Amino acid sequence: MIRNRLRTTPSQSYILIITLLLSFVFNASSLCQASQQNTAFLPFKINSVSNSPEMAAEADAALFQALMDENVSPISRETASRLADYKAVWPPANSVLEKVTNSTGFANVAAGTITVIGNRLSIDIKVVDTLSPSTPVYFYRHAIERSALKNGIDDIVIEVLTYTDREHRIATITPEGNKRVDSGAILRKIQTKTGDIYNPAILREDLKAIYAMGYFNDVQIDLQDSDKGKVVTFRVVEKPIISSVVFEGQSELKEEEVRAAANIKEYHILNPTQITTGKEALLALYESKGYYNCTIETEISYPSESGAVVTFNIDEGDKIYIEEITLEGNNSFDADDILDQIESKEKGWLTWLTADGLLDMDKIRQDADRIVAFYNNSGFLDARVGEPVVTQEEDSILLHFIIEEGPRYRVGTVDFAGDLVVDKKVLARKVTVRTEPYLNRQILREDILSITDVYSELGYAFASIRPKTAKSATGDRIDITFQIDKGELVYIDRIIISGNSRTRDNVIRRELRIVEGGIFDSAALRRSNQALQRLSYFEEINITPEPTSDPTRMNIVISVKEKPTGTFSIGAGYSSSDGAILTGSISENNFLGRGDTLSFSAEVGGSSARYNLGYTDPRLNDSQLSWGVDLYNTETEYDDYDKDTMGAGIRIGYPIWEKWRLFANYSLSNTELSDIDDDASQVIILSEDINITSAIKATLVRDTRDKTFMATRGSRTELSAKYAGGLLMGDASFTKFEGSSSWYFPMPLDLVFHAKGAAGYVVENESGMLPVYDRFFLGGIKNMRGFEFADMSPTLEGDKIGGNIMWYTNWELIFPISDAQGVKGMLFTDIGEVTDEDDLADTSYGVQQSVGLGLAWNSPMGPLILVWGYNLDPQGDQEASVFDFSMGGNF
Repeated sequence: MIRNRLRTTPSQSYILIITLLLSFVFNASSLCQASQQNTAFLPFKINSVSNSPEMAAEADAALFQALMDENVSPISRETASRLADYKAVWPPANSVLEKVTNSTGFANVAAGTITVIGNRLSIDIKVVDTLSPSTPVYFYRHAIERSALKNGIDDIVIEVLTYTDREHRIATITPEGNKRVDSGAILRKIQTKTGDIYNPAILREDLKAIYAMGYFNDVQIDLQDSDKGKVVTFRVVEKPIISSVVFEGQSELKEEEVRAAANIKEYHILNPTQITTGKEALLALYESKGYYNCTIETEISYPSESGAVVTFNIDEGDKIYIEEITLEGNNSFDADDILDQIESKEKGWLTWLTADGLLDMDKIRQDADRIVAFYNNSGFLDARVGEPVVTQEEDSILLHFIIEEGPRYRVGTVDFAGDLVVDKKVLARKVTVRTEPYLNRQILREDILSITDVYSELGYAFASIRPKTAKSATGDRIDITFQIDKGELVYIDRIIISGNSRTRDNVIRRELRIVEGGIFDSAALRRSNQALQRLSYFEEINITPEPTSDPTRMNIVISVKEKPTGTFSIGAGYSSSDGAILTGSISENNFLGRGDTLSFSAEVGGSSARYNLGYTDPRLNDSQLSWGVDLYNTETEYDDYDKDTMGAGIRIGYPIWEKWRLFANYSLSNTELSDIDDDASQVIILSEDINITSAIKATLVRDTRDKTFMATRGSRTELSAKYAGGLLMGDASFTKFEGSSSWYFPMPLDLVFHAKGAAGYVVENESGMLPVYDRFFLGGIKNMRGFEFADMSPTLEGDKIGGNIMWYTNWELIFPISDAQGVKGMLFTDIGEVTDEDDLADTSYGVQQSVGLGLAWNSPMGPLILVWGYNLDPQGDQEASVFDFSMGGNF
């Protein structure tokens, strides 16, 4: 095959080069001429009855700036005054303007006036072309505000330059052919603006920008000349709209999920780039579900004039799982120990439920970091893990980690340097990394926080603790020196409270362990947070220190999110003496936002009714002293008598030492027994004449539980003594002692062990002055589960008369069932006894025991407890098993 080639002689080459150079010079010259100045602007003449000099200065400045923005050299008022007489007729005669053009060398001259009419301005400009001075052109801006003078001058200058340089300026720019795409959206994509110098290179870039929008099949530029300059028209041919989006081959995933991932909308303009993006999003979706062999092809068809149909042809393939995870280089640890540290798992028999085995490259890379962290925390400070190797074999994935362990280090010497505000021995007690068999980076970080906390508690809020490590001279040991920079001593400037729309500020402030003007103390901040949590008024509490402009001062911002503080509870039970029992209470624990409690409780059974109305102020005048009052009434029908009690009480409380709080209560009640059976026991008959009980009670309470319902740690201890009669007068005369202590211990696997012990003793101060209803009874969900309410009691002549001594213990193992739903289960055994040392009873059942299981749920309606207990040795008419429940809630 013979090809013709173009050959050039040396002389022809020289001619070609010279031609190209001349073409370049000619084009450059043309460009310079297009951008050179051809209009002289004379400063405006001001027509105003006052402030002409001020107006002239303002107008000159605006004109100067407008011309400079357009690369036009301005003429000063001084120079213009030499060329034309501002006191004569203005704009000047053509002969004068011709003199100006001759002096400046410009082809056009513009002269104008600014006329002030009240609060309005009028700008008028006359433009004369010296080649045709008989046909001047006029430009104007009328009735503009004084504040808009600069904008008016800017606009009129551009209009004049567009006219005088019309051969080289853009007069208008418009898109054409667009029906669905807004013209403004197109114009915002281009650089060229009306009034700009005509520049073909920039217009070509504008054409590319419009095409890149993805909405047009074709874009062309139409250029026309006019009296005002170049008329630029971008003629576009729009792409069709999408009439429908179809997914073929999709079966494992829901169509709504696939359609949402593709994100291609019907009745939108067809854009191939968006379709490609949608395809990639679909592939990512399928990969996240384990379909790594999924392939997708896209197709665009035009079955009718209504629009395009976009089809995604999906070949899902089979779901692929990680079949095996292997390690290499793990000489110091078993593979199982390392695999426990990572989140990626091999496919198992519960994969359908847990999704174990799905390949997630982001998770795998994080797993490599987790393995490194595991080695770092085991003394291998130089350990490295290479890029995870993922291999696909048929329908399974093999994952392989390559580990470089490096040497293993122990902790050498530990020292402290820098700003030592406390003794090194105190700091050394905070360092636990030295007790580890090998250097542990996680423990080291925790030690840094512990030392930082020591300084924060002393007011050094910005203390910096940097561990400097160095290899020991001998052995694989690392010496650690904690370099301490204590920073400035910081004081609390302001305490800012937000989010409490209902709770008063003083209710929050009185719980704080910090004060404005005091030294910053991180421990006090933690105690403040704990105190606010115990109020149970807030759903969220955030205490945030915020620096101020003064490095020695800091603001404390307390942000709270309030929650409903009203509570109600309902319960049900059954006893042989009272039948079905319904209990309920309603209370507002933040009454009027003051932190006070107003409550009402009731217990109604087949043969009883009890009511109590109480009010408590926990911090009288924001002091530590609490006080409250109670009004109560009970009506009970027993087998042998009816009891009706009305009474009132007043109580106070005060913290005495650490977590211990002392409560004192005085109560006065009137009890009447009626409908006493003729064969009732002597204890019941004697109680008929004991009506008035005047008593004082002292109680010590210590509560360190982390929460009141389903606590996981802490304890609650209560000791009380009640004295009735004597100097207090009244009919009843006795002394009653009670005590209980409940402890919660966290255990592995989120288990909690709970142990409670309680005991009571009551003695008559005067013979026969201890009423039957002030003796001890056990049974029910609150003490001895597996027994009906008050079913544990000595009997006399078949009547339950209670005892003067009681004790019981509860032992529970609490285990999680659903942390997300707040459900926990419990296994328990209860042991207790009620005895009568006065030998009034003829029958006493001795020590009794029950076992059982229960369910505790922090339900949307509030705390719910279900308990089934089994009596290991039923006595008398006691049931073999009892089911109890209680439920409460918030409003």
